[in-house]
Amino acid sequence: MLMGSIKPVSGPKLLTKKFNIAVLELIVAAVIWGASFTLVRWSLVDFSASALLFWRFIIAYILGEALHYFFNKELFKLSKSDIRSSMLAGVCLGLTLYLQTYGLNFTTATNSGFITSLYVVLIPILMALFFKHKIQPHHIFLSLIAFTGMGFLLNLENLNMQLGEILTLGGAFAAALQIIFVGKAASSVKSAFRFNTYQTFWCFITILPFLVIETRIKKTQLWPENPQMLSIISLVLLALFVSLLAFYLQVRAQKVLSTSTSSMLCLLEGPFAYLFASYFLNEKLEGAQLFGAFIILLSCLISISIEQKKTNRTKN
Repeated sequence: MLMGSIKPVSGPKLLTKKFNIAVLELIVAAVIWGASFTLVRWSLVDFSASALLFWRFIIAYILGEALHYFFNKELFKLSKSDIRSSMLAGVCLGLTLYLQTYGLNFTTATNSGFITSLYVVLIPILMALFFKHKIQPHHIFLSLIAFTGMGFLLNLENLNMQLGEILTLGGAFAAALQIIFVGKAASSVKSAFRFNTYQTFWCFITILPFLVIETRIKKTQLWPENPQMLSIISLVLLALFVSLLAFYLQVRAQKVLSTSTSSMLCLLEGPFAYLFASYFLNEKLEGAQLFGAFIILLSCLISISIEQKKTNRTKN
């Protein structure tokens, strides 16, 4: 075939192609995140929450830096500034994962997955509180609906939430901030892969105080005696596929997608968490719990749909 006969993709077609690739990347990330709840439950059989995150982050960071340096030395040198732009996202992600991981000692992977998905309705509220975006009545209404759904999901009576659910809800707030900060930094990111390894570095720094508390005060071990092979394999998978791959795909995708579109796709994390937990951990949702999960997903989808329409009107 003659080189002159090949027409380069440009203009709207190029934008559509980039959009479709970004969507696919976030869907893959959501599947991996969904599996991570089950992997964490397996790892917590032997590891404390902070010890698990310590090894997960340090493996992901060292391996990520080594891979980037080996495969793209030039971009490795040019992307040093990403350490600053990734700091806020990394700290929020570190808090998200610690609260989520520690909370999984006291709640199911399914509950954790759906409660974490509440970050979708929290994003507009936090944007209003911290970034002076105007909050609309539907934001408040949909948030109330979503939290009502959480009540059905957890079979709450008299608002009596358990420790695991409270910690996971705190993680959802931190997750919302992480998505916001990634979205704000995305346009200036030199290397999406390096941004994520630096984000992992800041996660590591964030969990160190919790690690000191657990090892010094609670006398937990950094590496458990005779850990099960399943725990070790789960830890390695969390480092390689969740910290290194899934969050890299998120950063890459958010360089193309809006925050509202990104949050819609990240919402798939909850259903996938349930599918993996149902198959591997034999967790089930029944009656009111299924209704609660449905309400959470529906309120989040409506919220994203409204935000997406507003974004499209602004662009036009």
